[in-house]
Amino acid sequence: MDEWFRMGEKDKNRKYPRPVCVQFANKINKDTVMSKIKTLKDKKKSPIRVASHQPEQIRETRKKLFEIQKKYQAKNIDTKLKGDKLVFTGSGSVYKEKIGTPTAEEVISGDSVNIPVCSGNQVEDNGNRFSSHAITVDSYRKVRESVIEILRLPNVVSASHNVLAYRFASKDGTIHEGSDDDGEYGAGRALLSTFDENGIQNALVVVSRWYGSKIGPRRFRHIKEAGISALKKLPGSGWSKSETP
Repeated sequence: MDEWFRMGEKDKNRKYPRPVCVQFANKINKDTVMSKIKTLKDKKKSPIRVASHQPEQIRETRKKLFEIQKKYQAKNIDTKLKGDKLVFTGSGSVYKEKIGTPTAEEVISGDSVNIPVCSGNQVEDNGNRFSSHAITVDSYRKVRESVIEILRLPNVVSASHNVLAYRFASKDGTIHEGSDDDGEYGAGRALLSTFDENGIQNALVVVSRWYGSKIGPRRFRHIKEAGISALKKLPGSGWSKSETP
């Protein structure tokens, strides 16, 4: 059975009616309503507006893909967001992350490449613990190898979340970057923003969080703080912030 309720308190001074939230009992009913959105958007036909509330994971994925879409747009490459996928209009192919998520088998039994790793400072808050590790990278292959190498470090693989961000310049000067939340939605983008803010390039950083209890938005500040502490120690990363004497 479908359920619905109005959001917010009743207020006679309110300019617009309170939104109605509907929880559909089955997908067929939802699809029927959503198929009429285009008609409802036309004000001449209806004053009703409908928006689909998507899971947090899909919302965060769409935010990341939107940023990628803007970069393709700057290169005059047409794309379209469909759900949690970015589709190239011309070919119909779907955008995929180039590094992918390493499998457990790769982490456990893959060939070791012994990449030098810089460790950052540990941050603690209300039972939560954050640590970070950074590696110099200059290709997607190096990024993937480095992620695997960090996940092999003692205790890192046992973390509740391993959030990563990377950026490097290819030989032709093209900038490549990406991030992964590992379930800590929004953390990957927040960590990648430190690269912009501090002129970081040719680097990968992984921030591990061991969950203790809820700390709200403070977790993003701790993730960025831990990530920066590792990036500062990384030779050739282009760290632009001067140290305080």
